[in-house]
Amino acid sequence: MEDSIRQLINECSRGNRQAQVALYRMYAKRLYNVCLRIIGNPADAEEAMQDTFLKVFTKISQYHYELSFEAWMKTIAVRTAIDHLRQMQPDWDELPENFALAEEETDDWEAVELSVAAVKEGIKQLATGFRVILSLYLFEGYDMEEISSILHIQPASARSQYLRGKKKLLDIIERKKHGSIEGFHR
Repeated sequence: MEDSIRQLINECSRGNRQAQVALYRMYAKRLYNVCLRIIGNPADAEEAMQDTFLKVFTKISQYHYELSFEAWMKTIAVRTAIDHLRQMQPDWDELPENFALAEEETDDWEAVELSVAAVKEGIKQLATGFRVILSLYLFEGYDMEEISSILHIQPASARSQYLRGKKKLLDIIERKKHGSIEGFHR
């Protein structure tokens, strides 16, 4: 870890406001983007990001230097964004334990050449449950067990939401792709 960041962390743990502002400026945009990918609404993402920093500054003495500081903050941001979603009460599709999952993933996902921008734009159009799970999996790097733990749902439900959300995302991207091609030929 850089000495300058370590020094900022130490100063923040002492309540130094200038150090807090400096840390905020360094990481605000990254944490906002994490919150936005999960929440989908800029105003609510901004609020979640602000709450994230409040938690970071309150819990900074609990940070252990052997972990990446940015990853530690990102975890707080993800959980804070999900807490904001819970307050909005999204509709998670909870499945029974014995629910048979759809077929394993097909090659469609790999076959479609997608740009990050197209995926991000498509995810914005998904229902909350799908958007959160895809964002956590694709952008934040969580696996299905971690996602189910974070969201307090069964692993089968997380996996099913992921598969259904991925299919809907591919449909959105394909429609947009064909819509822009059709529009081009007119």
